[in-house]
Amino acid sequence: MDNFITVYQNLPCKIKGYVAYKPDEDYYTIVLNSRLSYIQNLQTFEHELLHIQHGDINSDMPVSLIEKYTNR
Repeated sequence: MDNFITVYQNLPCKIKGYVAYKPDEDYYTIVLNSRLSYIQNLQTFEHELLHIQHGDINSDMPVSLIEKYTNR
């Protein structure tokens, strides 16, 4: 998969990261929290990649359920 970039942003500490998607370009941006450690960002990166691989961006499922299934 090569249709994504990763960026760091200064987010509130309780937000580890998220994925944004541009459907017109079929392109993802993984946003990681620059306030967190390398290890935490690596774990978050892997977690956000799972969301992309599972197609969670286009899911009608509530976010709480998506997170529950992604964190198994």
